[in-house]
Amino acid sequence: MAPKLDSDIIVDVIEATIRVLVDTGLTRDEALQVMLSQIAVQVSPDVMRIATKLTEKYNHDFDQAKWHADNRKLDKPVGSAEFALGPL
Repeated sequence: MAPKLDSDIIVDVIEATIRVLVDTGLTRDEALQVMLSQIAVQVSPDVMRIATKLTEKYNHDFDQAKWHADNRKLDKPVGSAEFALGPL
């Protein structure tokens, strides 16, 4: 079995995927909708209920985060200047 991924790595992978989709011309919201639509049809309704609870609890903090825009060129982990979102 593969080792468990660190939550910071998972957040970085998701952010990298969003950036790739944005580079194709999508907005950040459109990129998230593309990803969510694929995830939503592949997980069980129980998992989606958990996801709904998480978005209700954490979306405000995530939305308020000030994301570093130039991390791609700095080769540093993706992060927020104000909120630590990796542990979510």
